[in-house]
Amino acid sequence: MKDKDFENQMMYERLMRAKSATGQAHFKQSPDEVVQVNIRPDKSISPAKFKADPLVPGGYLAHPTTIRAVRVDIFVGGQEVFEDLEYNIQCEGCKRQIDVQFWKFCPYCEAKFPSPLPPPIQM
Repeated sequence: MKDKDFENQMMYERLMRAKSATGQAHFKQSPDEVVQVNIRPDKSISPAKFKADPLVPGGYLAHPTTIRAVRVDIFVGGQEVFEDLEYNIQCEGCKRQIDVQFWKFCPYCEAKFPSPLPPPIQM
């Protein structure tokens, strides 16, 4: 899979091609709602983790590196994250498993993802 496959437009097009068991389009072209999440930096939070913000209802705290690494647009269907977009790789820097659908770079060690991406880890 190419790095371009994880650009927002490419992920959107991939989801629009998804079909249900009855052969119908599985997802709508426009969302029922768009949710914006408030994330404040807190260096005491471990990288790649989020913690509920006690001062902002519905908000989160995260390490500054995590905030920089997380993708701004994440596709979800209802309460589920899209398994169709799951693409786990092992970070070459820290050897942790990373799902590139959520991250621009490794949220643990800040390593760039290789280009082209290696084959996904089969789970």
